[in-house]
Amino acid sequence: MTTRTDRTAAVRIAWAATKLTRAGRHPIAIGRLAATVGMDPGEARRLMDLMGFAIRDGLVLMDRGPRQSSDGDPDDRYRVDLFLLAIATGEPVHADATCPVTGTRVRVHFTRERVLSVDPPQAVVAAAGLPGIDLALRGDYVEALVCSQFFASREAAAGWLLDNIDGRVLSVPEYLGHARRMAAALEAWPTI
Repeated sequence: MTTRTDRTAAVRIAWAATKLTRAGRHPIAIGRLAATVGMDPGEARRLMDLMGFAIRDGLVLMDRGPRQSSDGDPDDRYRVDLFLLAIATGEPVHADATCPVTGTRVRVHFTRERVLSVDPPQAVVAAAGLPGIDLALRGDYVEALVCSQFFASREAAAGWLLDNIDGRVLSVPEYLGHARRMAAALEAWPTI
């Protein structure tokens, strides 16, 4: 049985793994990851497995291929948020997506500090958090890892909100600010 404490610890170690591996480009030893977050290597391995990360020959690979939920649909919990990747790696991100409602191409270019461009300008990010994981941040609820999707506008995201009652729709700059607060909360956690 996975507890809320396990999920919270797993999110914290996944964040550390994302940063240390530079989003999976440079595998690291599970022992190094465990030492970085102040936990036993066996516990680190268990939590990384809980988050769906691959560990081969003692190396964290961040190989989180496609997964299926119990109903056979893709399990979005395992998608990595592009905004958090930009913050973790410090590299600019060019996102190119298609709005699932209008078919409009959405292009976004941002760094960890700021949004450089959004086309169309009214494009938004729809985000839902993982249930049971929260990071208290000055009274606000902050999703630890999010599944996010681009829509051409708030109007286009309206149906998504009906299906994702706990979700939020934010402008791209608002969402980048949100992701930066999440990253700050992850960084501020004491060792486990």
